[in-house]
Amino acid sequence: MSACYSQESCETRLFTHHDLLDFGQRYALDYRFPDLSGSGSILQGQVEELKVRPGMQLVYSNVRVIAPYESSSLNPRPLNMIIVLQGQVRLRLGGESILLSEQMALTVGLEQGVQLDAFQPSEQNLKVLSLSLNHSALDELGIPLRSGNWWLTWKLPLHLYQGLLFFRKDMQLAKLYLEGMGLQLLSQGLTEEPTASCKTRLLPQERLRLEQIHELITTHPQKDYSLSELAQLAAMSPSSLRNKFKAYYGQTLFNFLKQQRLQMAHHYLMQGFSVQQAAHFTGYSHATNFTTAFRKHFGVAPSSLVR
Repeated sequence: MSACYSQESCETRLFTHHDLLDFGQRYALDYRFPDLSGSGSILQGQVEELKVRPGMQLVYSNVRVIAPYESSSLNPRPLNMIIVLQGQVRLRLGGESILLSEQMALTVGLEQGVQLDAFQPSEQNLKVLSLSLNHSALDELGIPLRSGNWWLTWKLPLHLYQGLLFFRKDMQLAKLYLEGMGLQLLSQGLTEEPTASCKTRLLPQERLRLEQIHELITTHPQKDYSLSELAQLAAMSPSSLRNKFKAYYGQTLFNFLKQQRLQMAHHYLMQGFSVQQAAHFTGYSHATNFTTAFRKHFGVAPSSLVR
């Protein structure tokens, strides 16, 4: 898996299981491929590795997952962050399941011998930024670490999310820009309070029902859902669904619904549909309300995407 350091866009390419195994050797990751067959292609897209300062590593991935894979950290750095800009990342740490969706981040500090597992299903588009620091980088930056093993999930502030989402790698001083963004992410991720997901213990069947609701909204965000309807599907009271969904996913149920509708609308606009059509297809009754929500979420007017 080759690095891309130039100011030109990284090449879109196929990554085989051999590429991931080579990557795993460099980063002490154990990759597994449960459904390996055919050509052995696992990913298609772009992966960029940047060492923005000594001991501080950024890996930016913009890929489509062709075949499922799993990975385990064998020798984690003392501080790691995973930021999801598109798609979902499933993790397991110390018996706890962690699901990161768009605009969510994980900050984690691990001691030697502690394993962080990741699971990536096929047929999804992933855009993820990973940031890791060793002890010398932490000392240089004056970052004190909490003792023991710890983790927290948090929602990326809109200005950081948009700065990363719309970042173009052909801009001048790209490495300096990414270093600045990395330091901002560190500042944000280390000052966040642990989310409810760190404190709330969910039963396995509760996690399953929450994931079913999450999948329903992801697949059909245009539908007109009510809290009572979704609570009935989840076999929970409305207040329980509201609280447990936020605890598990780090955002409210209806903020997630709005986010998914806007992502679908963005797709329609990029396909050449009008603003009115995109609003109608994604459940908005009024184009003006849609335009306001779209501009607030993406930082641009939907009309600017119409071809």
